[in-house]
Amino acid sequence: MSKKGFTLVELMIVVVILGILVAVAVPIFGAVTKNAKVKSCRSNMRVIKGNMETFAMTGNNGDQIELVTGTDMVITTESSFLALFDGGVLPKCPSATAAEEASGCYSATIKVASAQTTYEVKCLTAAGSASQENHNG
Repeated sequence: MSKKGFTLVELMIVVVILGILVAVAVPIFGAVTKNAKVKSCRSNMRVIKGNMETFAMTGNNGDQIELVTGTDMVITTESSFLALFDGGVLPKCPSATAAEEASGCYSATIKVASAQTTYEVKCLTAAGSASQENHNG
């Protein structure tokens, strides 16, 4: 009489191997997700900076632009700047919490000093606090 099936030892070995694979894969997946969010945030900042340059070239340079994003709307003093974005809304930071999104994710400033214009975009979220794009033109 022969019995077919797995022994308890074989099942335990499989469970241990799966546990090791999960312990290795989860941190790697978390790091990949975080890196993707940071790259998306930097891409958003490049888009904002490019639109700042366009805004300045249309004769609006010298203005300080403060951008505040909310859940459903963008508040700014320059509606002509927001018109440069798809739908007239700034891109949202993928790392922002709900509170950060409500208080604003990005800070954008155009400064003009004699013959030099400086464009600066900063991500104000905790996850992207070190993210910054500068350009002197």
